[in-house]
Amino acid sequence: MNVLSNRFKYSSFSSPILVVGLMLFMSSCGSETAEEAIQTDPGTPPSLSGKQTEQVVRLTEQQAKDLNIQLYTVKTEQVSFDINAPGQVYAAPEGISVVSSPINGRVSKIYAHEGERVQKGDPLLDLESLEYANLVGYYLEATAEITYQQQQVERLKVLTEEKISPQRALERAQADLRRAKTKQNASLARLRAVGITPKEVQEWDPFMSEPKAELTIYAPISGVLNQHLIDLGESVNSYDKLLDIIDNTEVLVRGFVSPADAPFVQGGTSVVITEKTEDGAPQGKRIEGEVTSVNPALDEENRSIVLNSIVPTENGWPIVGQSVRMKYAAQPLDSTFTIPLSAIQFEAQDAAVFVQQGPREYVKRVVQVERMTEDRAVISAGLEPGEKIAITQVFSLKALERFEQFAD
Repeated sequence: MNVLSNRFKYSSFSSPILVVGLMLFMSSCGSETAEEAIQTDPGTPPSLSGKQTEQVVRLTEQQAKDLNIQLYTVKTEQVSFDINAPGQVYAAPEGISVVSSPINGRVSKIYAHEGERVQKGDPLLDLESLEYANLVGYYLEATAEITYQQQQVERLKVLTEEKISPQRALERAQADLRRAKTKQNASLARLRAVGITPKEVQEWDPFMSEPKAELTIYAPISGVLNQHLIDLGESVNSYDKLLDIIDNTEVLVRGFVSPADAPFVQGGTSVVITEKTEDGAPQGKRIEGEVTSVNPALDEENRSIVLNSIVPTENGWPIVGQSVRMKYAAQPLDSTFTIPLSAIQFEAQDAAVFVQQGPREYVKRVVQVERMTEDRAVISAGLEPGEKIAITQVFSLKALERFEQFAD
């Protein structure tokens, strides 16, 4: 009985020790196996690894002779490329004027109508207005008061010098004269606000003139009446739009370019404006100009950068409100280069060129392309002036470069 119990105790105690020992042995074997695997790993070929290293392509004399690769020397040069964009024609800033009513009144006479050309200073319409008559009356009254108070001051000066009138009477008259002049200036300011010129005011006689009830509105610029919004006898309120005048001898043309293209266009850049035609139709009218200014922020409606060009019209074209096509002669930035498009090979999202390192050695280099045209690419990073790149047999160099990668 004791022997069996002792054997049971010994076996139950020794089992955990055996298990722990076995685990330690297996872990030590596993670590040695992992270390051996690390030490004996031959490495991953460059063609299959994620690391991109510059791969040199070395040509034999025969390969160099057969390929006959042509080179291009990277350099800074004035090369322009075209940026096409939609455009819209607007009236020039100094070529449009909106005529509004300066006061409440009724249209009593119309001198010019839509489509008629007027010169600056020509009468456009008359407004019959009681408010205007009151303004004229206040001015004439203030002017008459000034004349009276001036006479009073001159008379009291004489009486004061002769000790006939007290000094305070002269001072009171002088104060009344200043108040009369203040009233006249205030009345004159109101008259100028409704369009009365100083020349018209000088023609009024404060003793003979009757207050005018009709205000004549004159053309602020020379041009053609575009829109007439009033009729004879119609009542209008102050600041109501009556008509507008457009001088179409020059227009403002706005071009809408993408934010990516905007850095290549600046003030003074040449632009060709053409008539918008249907696809395949012959080109219509054409006019040349330059960019006069560039808006600093995106246009909210088009999400584009607005380029402004003020150009003279030719035979009335372009027409305000018309859609046109813009072609800008853009130029690369000072920090960019242009290279032939044939020099570039694309791999996924990367653009690469083959730079010559020796007579028969070429290295593939990734470059950053800002923009591509029909035959050239604008490069902002990856190349330096003076370096030579291959512009022919680029596909063959790419195949040789891949072959050498797999060979490694």
